[in-house]
Amino acid sequence: LQDPYQVVLSEEEKKWSLQRKKEWAANSEIIIGLNTGCSPIIPYKKLAINAHRELVLKLSKLEGVKVVLLGGPEDTERNALIAKDLDAVNSPTELGIRDGLASVAACDIVFSGDSLGMHMAIALQKYVVAWFGPTCAHEIELYGRGEKILTAANCSPCWLRTCHKSVMCYDQVNLDEIIQAIERGIHWQTSSSKQLILETFSSPSPL
Repeated sequence: LQDPYQVVLSEEEKKWSLQRKKEWAANSEIIIGLNTGCSPIIPYKKLAINAHRELVLKLSKLEGVKVVLLGGPEDTERNALIAKDLDAVNSPTELGIRDGLASVAACDIVFSGDSLGMHMAIALQKYVVAWFGPTCAHEIELYGRGEKILTAANCSPCWLRTCHKSVMCYDQVNLDEIIQAIERGIHWQTSSSKQLILETFSSPSPL
């Protein structure tokens, strides 16, 4: 395995994170963060808006769960469309990377494409469910804290910045597989294996 990496929050950022956790999960729900976007370099590393809406609907039916939408400034409008009329919290998206880290830190589980949000969650030792389409899943290490979901597209990974296929790779990701992986993440939160894994990677390289 590669050396694990970790990002360290300042005391002020830890306070932001704790406050958000209390606000978002007033009844101590498991917070599932959906990182909805990605950089514009390879724009296909994010699911379609409708797919995210379906995920929110399915996750909202799970007992003891709160869904939070994560992202940056480029995702503000997109997250508003995803959350419309659904039971999901919109996290702040316009306050910079360090503020975004505080939001990710407030989550228990993070679902994301192969993006900065995914790396934030890995570095914060969250349980990560990551999906892969245009990029290579073998290049990412989750350090025993999560699962990888692969597109069914036979052209993956391609690393293309533009694509004109009628059915995109992000449309060939099984949402039920994502839900099942997140459910296993919920179980992991209270399992004895969680502490063992965290102790195994107890000396990460700080970012």
